[in-house]
Amino acid sequence: MKRKLKLANVCQLTDQLWIGGELSPVDPDLAQRQLDELCASGIDSIVDTRIERDDVDWVTEAKAEIDYLHIGVEDAGFLMPDDWFDEGVTYALDQIGDGHVVLAHCQAGINRGPTMGFAILLAQGWDPIDALELIRTRRPIARIAYAEQAVDWWCRKTDVPEQIADEKVLRVEKWRDQHGVPL
Repeated sequence: MKRKLKLANVCQLTDQLWIGGELSPVDPDLAQRQLDELCASGIDSIVDTRIERDDVDWVTEAKAEIDYLHIGVEDAGFLMPDDWFDEGVTYALDQIGDGHVVLAHCQAGINRGPTMGFAILLAQGWDPIDALELIRTRRPIARIAYAEQAVDWWCRKTDVPEQIADEKVLRVEKWRDQHGVPL
């Protein structure tokens, strides 16, 4: 199932979930070809986590069939707000539930986009370590810097007892250390 497109900087995680980086911000022709490639692969819903810019206007004008959520946040090592996880994951699960294919992306596809993809996988019932392994196998450049925050958010959202939640976060921290994946 592992698919990586030729032009677009994205990787497939599941049949209905992709993660990656932005469309070309400097070459409009390339960006259009990348968008065409995304659509040809079945992607019809986008969660854009960049605060630097968004492509909502030109993407939805060029491809009316694309549904687009822009929830930009800084990628500066700050705490990700719960509402960022809530909004992105709820949107993605609704889209997936309706049969759509979702792309969660940021600028480079290293932290914010992969973290949102990770949070979506958690909400779909994935074990945190299995989800991290999937992401790193499919997208080796992903650092998923906010994974521990995503686990903490999901545990609080689903009323996991604090001790178990702490153990889950610790498992992610240990996995990160064992695999040499820096924050």
